[in-house]
Amino acid sequence: MSLRGPTSAAAFMAVLAMFSCFPGGVAYTQSQSIVGAWVVTESVRKSLPPQEMVGATVTFNADQTFAIERPQRSSYSGTYRLNPEARTIDLAFRGKNLIRPHEGDVWEGIYRFQPDGRLEINTAQGLEARPVDFVAGYDLTLMTLRRKN
Repeated sequence: MSLRGPTSAAAFMAVLAMFSCFPGGVAYTQSQSIVGAWVVTESVRKSLPPQEMVGATVTFNADQTFAIERPQRSSYSGTYRLNPEARTIDLAFRGKNLIRPHEGDVWEGIYRFQPDGRLEINTAQGLEARPVDFVAGYDLTLMTLRRKN
């Protein structure tokens, strides 16, 4: 390989594969985008009242808005903020809901992508601080989502 870059297609592909393994690498950021529609396949929370999330569709838009559509239950919307380096996500809710989350509530969370493309999000729903690991707790909800589109 020369100082100006790889001289063969094989060398170029090797360099591309190496960079795609790191957050911020070309292939990583393209295939691991949160933007799109996701379905919640698992949701664990250890406090009452339970908020049924399995089967919900979560849509993250490129303009940093989100919507959570839950079958036969209240839907939510708001804005989100990601920090890809720290793998944190904050969901700020809007709308007048009778139960939490209320207008202005912010759920602080962490997220990660699994090798098979699933997205895991662990959020603190207002009483706890941002989670530091992917486990359910009193006020922590651990969700697994699979891309719909």
